[in-house]
Amino acid sequence: MNLHTAPVTDEVPAVLPHASKKRIAFAELGREPFRIFFPAGVLAGIVGVALWPLHFARVLELYPGLGHARIMAYGLFGAFIIGFLGTAMPRMLSAKPLHVGQVMPLMLIHAAMVTAFVCSKIFLGDALFLGLLVAFVCLMAARAKRRKDTPPPGFVLVGLCFLSVASGSVLALVQHYRELDAFWVTLQRLLSYQGFVLLPILGIGPFILPRLFGMQSQHDFPEMMIPAAAWWRKAVLAFTAGALVIASFFLEAGGWHRIAYALRFGTTLVYLFLEMPFHRAPATNALGLSVRIAFGGVLAGFLAVASFPAYRVSLLHLTLVGGFAVITFVVATRVAFGHSGNLALLKGRNRWLLVAIGLMLFGMATRISGDFWPKVLASHYIYGAVLWIAGVVLWAIYVLPKVLMADTED
Repeated sequence: MNLHTAPVTDEVPAVLPHASKKRIAFAELGREPFRIFFPAGVLAGIVGVALWPLHFARVLELYPGLGHARIMAYGLFGAFIIGFLGTAMPRMLSAKPLHVGQVMPLMLIHAAMVTAFVCSKIFLGDALFLGLLVAFVCLMAARAKRRKDTPPPGFVLVGLCFLSVASGSVLALVQHYRELDAFWVTLQRLLSYQGFVLLPILGIGPFILPRLFGMQSQHDFPEMMIPAAAWWRKAVLAFTAGALVIASFFLEAGGWHRIAYALRFGTTLVYLFLEMPFHRAPATNALGLSVRIAFGGVLAGFLAVASFPAYRVSLLHLTLVGGFAVITFVVATRVAFGHSGNLALLKGRNRWLLVAIGLMLFGMATRISGDFWPKVLASHYIYGAVLWIAGVVLWAIYVLPKVLMADTED
């Protein structure tokens, strides 16, 4: 099965091969749904961040807090998660890929959901998102039933991810009918926003990210229907890490903020150390450096909130923007280049990627600073949004054209 898993190293060939220029067929939007969901995720992210400048400019009267959070979690991250898994899972299972007739309805639900959140129709958006989850899981379950291979052991965290966000979505819908106490409201947001993104990053990361450092993945097992003992050991480790992360959500919802984030920090750090040993990785290129920056952001946000829980809403942006978003764009870069016959181009310096991520991080820092100086809050929210959008647009200019290019080696 072609997962484009060849390592990306620091060695730059004297002459890089020509980029693929062959356009995809329409059917490829179904077989490889990242080609339509990645652009949709970028658009959702830009719209979600743009709500703040529009609000402070009084174009939008309603406070965009809820809409912004859901668009970023479900619209941005949700599109990249579904696009990646919809492409990779059938291949990993040696099962039949999706087709256009299945992917396009998912895309329409996603677009309607984002539109509902933009219009502050939160209940409608929540209902659409839950429908999107159920439809996607059903498609994957049908392929798992007919599988001829077993996915990497870390993917048990992907299962926990969908369980987490589905539970959060149900709680969100319940809130529209009855008032819930603070425990359930907080738990809903943690399951939906952090669990939905952190768990698949930890689950998928050990399989794909070591290759950015020219390292062999410890989760790359030979094709097998019945998992081997080594597979089970890693699956149990992954499940334990996921269970501890979810347990930290319950602790935080119960008011134990320091302990919760300390547990989340420790669990993430230990799991990264054991399963994604970047500390042993050689000097690497822009993608590898970006991965280090991203996981540094994830850990820095957890540690900062554990140290200063009173500022958790602001400081958590270190994790959400500096960590989750950066790793999402890095993996998306790898997927888009790898599935378009342009993988060799990633062996170059690719300074554009570092500039794009630098703009995103600068925007993040500007936005965080606004919460510490109320007099400049509005202007810093605006500047932060503009800088982050600029970074995403730069990334999109270099990466998104690749989603329309066919892999000439397939």
